[in-house]
Amino acid sequence: MSTERAYSTSAPSDLGGERINRSSYGTKAVWFFRALLLIPFVLMAPEVISALRGSPDGMANISASVADVLGTSTFLIFIMMLAVTPIYTMTGWRWHTVLRRDYGIAMFAVAGTDLTLAAITTGDTFPGTVLTRIGGHTFLVAGTLSTLLLVPLVVTANQPAQRWLGRHWKAVQRLTYVVWVTILIHLFLLFGLSAIFLEAVAVSMPLVILRLPWVRHWWTAVRRRGSRRVLRAVAAIALVGIFGLGFVPLANELAVRGSAAFVQKPNHD
Repeated sequence: MSTERAYSTSAPSDLGGERINRSSYGTKAVWFFRALLLIPFVLMAPEVISALRGSPDGMANISASVADVLGTSTFLIFIMMLAVTPIYTMTGWRWHTVLRRDYGIAMFAVAGTDLTLAAITTGDTFPGTVLTRIGGHTFLVAGTLSTLLLVPLVVTANQPAQRWLGRHWKAVQRLTYVVWVTILIHLFLLFGLSAIFLEAVAVSMPLVILRLPWVRHWWTAVRRRGSRRVLRAVAAIALVGIFGLGFVPLANELAVRGSAAFVQKPNHD
C-alpha cells in the first residue's frame, strides 16, 4: 500500500488568504463538483450547434429550451454556491470552500449565456427588439437585473480585488443577497405560487436559517466543543430534508428538460 501522506501541502484558499489543508479525497471531490458545471453547456450544445448550422428548427428549439435548461441551471448553481458556507458551519469541513468562487463564476457564465441566447432567439415569444426580450415584462427585468448584479461580484472574486477594496470588499460581495432576492422575485413573477417557486423557497430556507448570526455562532460553538450532538443531528436532518424537498424536484426538472434539449426535442408549449 502507498504510504503517501493523506493531506496535501497547505495552500491559500479563496477565503481572504486563509491557509487550509485539503485531503487527496477532497481534491478529487472538488474536481467532481467542478465537472458538474459543464452539464448545462453540454445539454444545450446540440441545439446551439444545430442553429449555427442553419437547421430550420434550430432557433425555435433554443427558444423553447433556454429558460428551462440554463435558467434552472443558473439557480441550482447559485444554490450550491450558497450551500458552501452552511456546510462549513455544520461540519467544519474546509476542502470544499474553493467551490464558492468557482460556482459563482460559473453561475455568471451560465446566466450570461442564458440572457444572450434569450435575447437572440425568443422573438417568437416576446416580439419586438432585443430590449423587449430581456426587459419587456417585469419578470424579465428581474431576471436581467439578477444577471447584471453578478458582474461586480465576478469582477471582485479574486484576491487582488479583495486587497484593493479592503474593508469595502465584503460590502460588494453582499450583493449576493440582493441577487438571491431578485431571483426569487423573478420566479414569483414568472410562476406565481406554483411548485417551482415554492421549491425555490424551500431550498433557500435552510441556507437562510444557517446564515442567521445567532444560529451560525451557536452551531459553530457547540460543534467545536463537541456538545449538543443529538440536537445538532436532529436539526441537520430537518434542514437537509427541507433543502432536499426543493433541490430534488428542481434537479429532476433540469434532467427532464435538459435531456429533451440534448436530443433536440424540447417542449414548445
